[in-house]
Amino acid sequence: MLRPILSYIWLLSLLIPTTVNAQQLPMTVDLHQSTPSPKGDGPITLVWQCSVASTGLLEGYFLVSASDGVENLGEFRSHDVALHAGYHEIPMMLPPMKVDNTFSNIKLKVSFVTPAQRYDIKNEYLLRVGRKFERTFAIGVCDPFDINLTLTQKKLLDELKFESISPPDPVPVNLQSILVKHNLQDRGYLTSQTPKLNVKTFSSYVTPPQFPQLPIDCHQYDILLITPRGLEILETRHLRAIGQWVRSGGSLCVLAGENLKKSQIQFLNQLSDHDSVTPFLLDSEGKLKFKENQSAWFYRTGWGRSVIVSADAFENDSLSEQQRSRIPFFLWKLRQSQHEYYETNHRWNQQPLIDAFVNQAKQNRNRYGDGSTPSEMFSMNYRPINTGGAVVSSLMPEQLRIVPTWLIMLILLCYVLVIGPGEYIVLGRLNLRRYTWITFPLLSVGFAAIAFLISNYYMQTSHERKSLTVIDLDSRGRPVRENQIELIFTGSYQDVETRVKSGLLTPLNQLELGMGQNYYRYSRGLEYSLVGPPYYAGSIPTQYSVFQRMPQWTPQLNRIVNNYPQGAESEKFDWSMIQTEQLTTEQGRQRLRRQIEQALGHEALLFIYNGTPKDKVRSFPMNQQLNRAYQDRLQYPPRYALFNPGQFNSNPYGIYQDHPHSFMDDLCVRNQEGLFQVVSQVSPSGGNNYEDLSILDPSAPEQWLVVVYVPGPTQDRLYRQLLFSTHPNTSQSL
Repeated sequence: MLRPILSYIWLLSLLIPTTVNAQQLPMTVDLHQSTPSPKGDGPITLVWQCSVASTGLLEGYFLVSASDGVENLGEFRSHDVALHAGYHEIPMMLPPMKVDNTFSNIKLKVSFVTPAQRYDIKNEYLLRVGRKFERTFAIGVCDPFDINLTLTQKKLLDELKFESISPPDPVPVNLQSILVKHNLQDRGYLTSQTPKLNVKTFSSYVTPPQFPQLPIDCHQYDILLITPRGLEILETRHLRAIGQWVRSGGSLCVLAGENLKKSQIQFLNQLSDHDSVTPFLLDSEGKLKFKENQSAWFYRTGWGRSVIVSADAFENDSLSEQQRSRIPFFLWKLRQSQHEYYETNHRWNQQPLIDAFVNQAKQNRNRYGDGSTPSEMFSMNYRPINTGGAVVSSLMPEQLRIVPTWLIMLILLCYVLVIGPGEYIVLGRLNLRRYTWITFPLLSVGFAAIAFLISNYYMQTSHERKSLTVIDLDSRGRPVRENQIELIFTGSYQDVETRVKSGLLTPLNQLELGMGQNYYRYSRGLEYSLVGPPYYAGSIPTQYSVFQRMPQWTPQLNRIVNNYPQGAESEKFDWSMIQTEQLTTEQGRQRLRRQIEQALGHEALLFIYNGTPKDKVRSFPMNQQLNRAYQDRLQYPPRYALFNPGQFNSNPYGIYQDHPHSFMDDLCVRNQEGLFQVVSQVSPSGGNNYEDLSILDPSAPEQWLVVVYVPGPTQDRLYRQLLFSTHPNTSQSL
């Protein structure tokens, strides 16, 4: 009789807490994601839709745990909220994430934490993210969407998709004939698989509540399209965020109507990047005035692209076929070498991808196979640069804080004195020498504990940070964006906090980017991720902290993209004085080197890049005195490891390069297989790689990139200025 009663009591004890928790939280939560599929490398925005049925304020915060199967991707704590009865929307931004599952989803477990208790709201939600083996582009459309888009606007949206200017997918080529033509048929390639582009472009409707408040809000898109009705309701804070995003490398298409405010007219004129020229004015009736012979304007705005089209001309279909086809070419930043083929066929040429694959296969000296198969010849998915380990080696500390030698010798001396003459004299006077077999091990254990505590004290305070700050400048010397790559290195297992204000922090995976040269000498780095999942606390991207559990002796790289570049340190040198004319001669380049060293210090290193019609970039290292012979190659000292060619190229497939690239080469001119055989630049994303930092078109001889590297004790600075032989907005060239 007693046994059944106890069983019932045990069951009730399990059920009652669950029932109480469910009744105590008078709130239901649903997940809303505006885009059908987000940009692969961009941040992810979501909205928690909350229905509260509480008589008082419900105070606390949301705690979100993201996972992909058994892999924990991180935890995210929102800012503190106080919710009254009714409906609420809590927006939240997550850093870029990618998965390799079929459905491109991650699982979210959500809890609401009050000062008194934590409540698990639901088992899990599904959130769409990017895929590792497929590139997804996103086009944002700013419009109120109280009515449907017009047919012409929908047509433009389809024309802007990357697939509309690409070859058919799958690509109709005979892989076997390509291998036979280039004498590669005897390498055991599998040619039965169909070559695919592995790229998709999705449209995202950006309604007024979702209009960008900060530039990082636009990092979710590759191209932003603003309709006439959307432009009319954009406020100054929205226009400022969009303008800064375009200057940092984004692509913007504006359909401009006649009824605009002064702030919107000012925004259009700022896109032209001319202070002395105002192509857009209001007439006496307060309407936007267009030139009779022009209905489309193409501008390079900072490091980005802007296209402004008259809405009436667009709706009336008065744009020429050349102008319509030029819009996607210009906004997707296709290489100049693609221009002639694109004008004829209205899509990019796939032959450069074939040539890149053939050249790589011929250079490969590994008899066990090549790094990629022919079926991946046209794939647009992300490909690592394999030189990123130079960043780790460049930022690693030369030495760590360890226990001083004098303290170690003092502990050892005291130990010898205590167990030797000290124990002999003390125990002798007490006539207790027979207990030496007890006191000796106790003293040994005591001194070992003292040594451990002292060592642990020094190691716990050993916390090394050093960063590489990349400051990008436009042709007039104005900062357009700022990226910070920070290395964290600890001497013990500990939690490290990184505070971020007005920026986006994304942990980088060194195993994908390439670890430092010396790190591979040890049996480490076999796991996909070396550092545990991050914990974000606060409001991303305005102000928050990121906590990471750091293993001992393990470097971790974090990338921080700032909303607005500071640019204070760039004022030490007048960047507007640099002209392309002086870059064409050795005398002019040497004079520039002396001016930079005088302003930024003699340790400053100057590199100059220039595109060529042959699609091969020219580089001019202007500090030859720093070079030293090393294994038949020119190598820089450790502080300039970012410029060392081929030293950190850890390609796992054994591909040989006649002209190995340095990390700086790959950072500035991404000249590899896949997407970057077609485009020279992608819109900023803030992802866990350096792909969106590339800028120079290697096939454009009028483009110059001046790179200045200034090493420092806790921060290395890298300035990059993009210049043009002629003003980019004075001609109609692509």
